[in-house]
Amino acid sequence: MTSDRQNGAARSGDQPDRKDLRSAGDLVQQGGLSGAVMILVYLVIGTAFWSLVGFLLDRLLGTHWIVWLGAGIGASAGLYLVYLHMRPQDGDE
Repeated sequence: MTSDRQNGAARSGDQPDRKDLRSAGDLVQQGGLSGAVMILVYLVIGTAFWSLVGFLLDRLLGTHWIVWLGAGIGASAGLYLVYLHMRPQDGDE
């Protein structure tokens, strides 16, 4: 980093520029290593969250199959989110 950025951020406590901030969707759309990591995060967190929901419902209802349904729903939801971020936008060519 340059000394101007270090001193400016340390002295004034300025927020970073809006153009420096990127959303998860921007990372997925741009690709590369950060895009691949975000795709993996979408899939893992979606699957883990809905598996947990399924596990809790299994415990509550006394069944053993809802956890697998939750895992399938979570993986499908993660893939759908990746698809939404990867599709071309109206302004893209």
